[in-house]
Amino acid sequence: MTFDFDKKVDRLNTHSYKWDMLGEEYLPLWVADADFEVPPAVTERLQNRINHGVFGYFLTGNEIYDVLRNWFREEYNVKIPGKSWIRLVPGIVPALAVASNIGGGKSMTNIPNYCNLLDAPVSAGNVMIQVPLKNENEYYTIDFAALEAALTEDTKVFYLCNPHNPVGRVYSLEELQKVSAFAKKHNLLVVSDEAHCEVVFEGEHIPFFTVDEYAREHSITLYSNGKLCNVPDLILAFAIIPNKEIREEFERYAYAFGEEHVLNIEAGIATYAESNEWKKQLLAYLKANRDYLERELKTRFPKAKVVHLESTYLEWVDFRAYGEDIDAKFFKKYAKVFLTEGTDFGGEGYVRINFATRRAIITEALDRMEKALNSR
Repeated sequence: MTFDFDKKVDRLNTHSYKWDMLGEEYLPLWVADADFEVPPAVTERLQNRINHGVFGYFLTGNEIYDVLRNWFREEYNVKIPGKSWIRLVPGIVPALAVASNIGGGKSMTNIPNYCNLLDAPVSAGNVMIQVPLKNENEYYTIDFAALEAALTEDTKVFYLCNPHNPVGRVYSLEELQKVSAFAKKHNLLVVSDEAHCEVVFEGEHIPFFTVDEYAREHSITLYSNGKLCNVPDLILAFAIIPNKEIREEFERYAYAFGEEHVLNIEAGIATYAESNEWKKQLLAYLKANRDYLERELKTRFPKAKVVHLESTYLEWVDFRAYGEDIDAKFFKKYAKVFLTEGTDFGGEGYVRINFATRRAIITEALDRMEKALNSR
């Protein structure tokens, strides 16, 4: 079956956070929310459950755990020995906040980085040390010398984002081994946000807990089906925590997470077990969007600095060569294109462009942005 990702889906006036924040005159290419209908298997499972008509207290059961264990086996050739390693969570961000309490010290990460990864430990009452990535011609790598220099005696947690949002890196095994070695040297827990692991165009995603023995025994690795399958409001998020003591400590802080919801579980089963062909086709469409957007940005805005994304559907662009005022606020005001400010991620002067939408919308947004820039 062939799926049509150019199909127009009108999301205005549907309580869409992405589309209804500013209204119909704006093109929203900001928050990481795609404009595609969910996989048919999701709709079918949800409809069948709704038709049952009863929503009493829900028993999660083993099916979702079996599905996730099978997904790891098929996708990464990784064996999860039992359901005890898997902790379902209400979302990655709450888990990021909870994890910052483990060890009772400060946290550390790189910037630019996912805004909620930066903020979650702070919201939980902790400190986040931010260390810049090394940027060489818009190719970002982890600067371990800078991490060493910024480390404090009471730093207990290192936050990794892989695949990286917003710079689009898919870290290699060698890079991840260096992260593990750095963490081992300083006795750090590694919390790895792998939300975009299914949106990989180049390279191979490697779950952090599989890197080596230290990584397995000193990590919390976080996943969800929210990105590629576009179900952020029916999210199935989970943590992989192999170490029993860390699991128990995580549970102590996560006591208020509550129980799973039946429709989220049904959507999770559908996305992880019944939507492979849909995901394959969408990934190909997104890759073509990436190639189109990067090519058009370089052609229309030759002075802009454009990251070549290995992963995610979130392009990272520096327009400052056109003037310090050419940022997301400029394009929002003069082009009616809603982008995300780079400052939200610790990336001064950049914008983030969400291309998980129809190609026609990307083209119209670029037309508006080009016109606004040429008219200033």
